[in-house]
Amino acid sequence: MELVTRLEERFEQLVNKINELKSENQRLKDALETEKANREEARTRIEALIERIQGEIE
Repeated sequence: MELVTRLEERFEQLVNKINELKSENQRLKDALETEKANREEARTRIEALIERIQGEIE
């Protein structure tokens, strides 16, 4: 019986670890999406500035 109890405890630990990893994975995905959005915004703003500068030069 002790063996079954230990196996159940180990299984529960593994399930908890999987859940922690899922949460961390989601957090990292969200952070990545935020970074992508920030990068795209910066690129768009830089392109707009370049167009303004080119307009002023012409």
